[in-house]
Amino acid sequence: MLFLRISSLLIIYTVTSVLSEVSQPKVCIDNGCILGKYYTSQKGNEYEAFLGVPYAKPPVGELRFKNPQPVEPWTADYDASFERSKCVQKNDLWIDQKVEGDEDCLYINLYKPKQAKREKLAVMVYIHGGGYFSGSASKGEFGPDRFMDTEEVILIVMQYRLGVFGFLSTGDHAATGNFGLKDQNAVLRWVRQNIDRFGGDPELVTLFGQSAGGASVQMQMMSPLSKGLFARAWSLSGSALGFWTKPNENPLKFAREQTLAVGIESAADMTSEELVEALRQVDAKVLGQSIDKLKFWHVFPLTPYRPVVEQFVDEETFISGDQRDLWTRGEYLQVPWVTSFVPNEGAFASLALIVNQTLLDRLNENAGSYLTRLLGCPDNEKSKQLLKERFFSDGSEDSWITQANAHKIQDIMSEAFITFPIAQGVQQHIALDNPSKARIDVRYFNFAGRYSHSKYFAKDDGKFGVCHSDDLIYLFRAAGLFSDFELDSEEYAMAEKLVEDYVRFAYDGLKTNNCQDSSCSILEYSNSKDSEKPYKLNDIEGFDEAMIKFWTEFYTC
Repeated sequence: MLFLRISSLLIIYTVTSVLSEVSQPKVCIDNGCILGKYYTSQKGNEYEAFLGVPYAKPPVGELRFKNPQPVEPWTADYDASFERSKCVQKNDLWIDQKVEGDEDCLYINLYKPKQAKREKLAVMVYIHGGGYFSGSASKGEFGPDRFMDTEEVILIVMQYRLGVFGFLSTGDHAATGNFGLKDQNAVLRWVRQNIDRFGGDPELVTLFGQSAGGASVQMQMMSPLSKGLFARAWSLSGSALGFWTKPNENPLKFAREQTLAVGIESAADMTSEELVEALRQVDAKVLGQSIDKLKFWHVFPLTPYRPVVEQFVDEETFISGDQRDLWTRGEYLQVPWVTSFVPNEGAFASLALIVNQTLLDRLNENAGSYLTRLLGCPDNEKSKQLLKERFFSDGSEDSWITQANAHKIQDIMSEAFITFPIAQGVQQHIALDNPSKARIDVRYFNFAGRYSHSKYFAKDDGKFGVCHSDDLIYLFRAAGLFSDFELDSEEYAMAEKLVEDYVRFAYDGLKTNNCQDSSCSILEYSNSKDSEKPYKLNDIEGFDEAMIKFWTEFYTC
């Protein structure tokens, strides 16, 4: 009897242990084994999530302002069932934000379908946006459900260092800069080394990102460190050629300004090594908050920290030339590349001004000087006059902005920040005299649904059209920001089509070349009145040439 009881207990223990093991997906890589978590998509399909997987050592203490370092191996199973902290940041894209996050933030979230349709899956690696100063890999913003429902891809969403932590540079070996971009590259190297253990194909990696993430995609295309790490690229609503990504010409001077901003009065007399060491001793939250002292008005300039041209060149150098020159000369990976944009790209920078009368009045008092300065052309009389004539011709010299033309601020921000540099990059690629240049394509997302990021940019329920980041609502399940679309809704139909197109690109690249002979046929996604198919696809011919001509002249400043 006692034997039977012991045997029964052993059986129960064994069954319980087996169930416990299978209740969590487990994958072993060179560094150790990882325990994930099962989730169920909105459509009821199970997928595996490995959350907060480290790809580099925590960049804290002496590793602050240094290139990412390899992770140390671990012995016990690593718990990847929960998300880790976002990187230290102050999100000036949303109103009234405080400093949040942690320096220990170099993690990825990896998702794979439980039942896969292929033996080896294409891999899609996503770089979040946020102007190089904000953003995270949060599952509540970048939920993988729709990609997982295809059962055809592995999705990876990364975090990388931001702001001063990711982009401080002294212009020499003390702080080479571009740490955030090097973090992104470290993720790609991690994928190359480990993704086959998850059932992914290391030869079929698509790098895609939005806003600063879209610009980062191009930056990775231009870095010699990226060679062989991805096969496809997609930049959403972002370009590395924009004025807001223009390399700082005097990074050491700016590093001194940063040091003064945290109250270190002797910055002017310090060597670059002393500057960096002093900044390593500053509390992370204090350092993150100090960005406010580097703005000339409101939240502008939005991107004081950005990529730099590295002067100290070694085998870890991310980029040693101005990206605008490199792109013009075609010195980038020739992989199939898609770039896409939406109508109101400038919403992230303009809506907070338009809905706030105090800010709008202050801008109006200083329209010429503020606008040219925040657009990267300070104190340029020619650029001031060009802006006045094109956007505010009905305003007076003393009061450019009127109730009738205030909406033009959205147009200015849309074109200058996003649409013009995208068009410029496309035209320069078309003009390349290179028989081996890759096929490229342009997409225009103009589908209006019930939700919009304008809710966060302006804290206003007004209708501002399809805004910057609104296409992401269809790619990802953003349950932390918006309620779910019903499965039979028009928005969900649009979402499934958009995700299908991304997955097809991940496998097939571009089968046709819609950009050639100095022009592009742009594929537009828009609303349809057909209840059976609530979206429609249209071909529109090229970019607005008048817009391109205007901003080309403007940026001769």
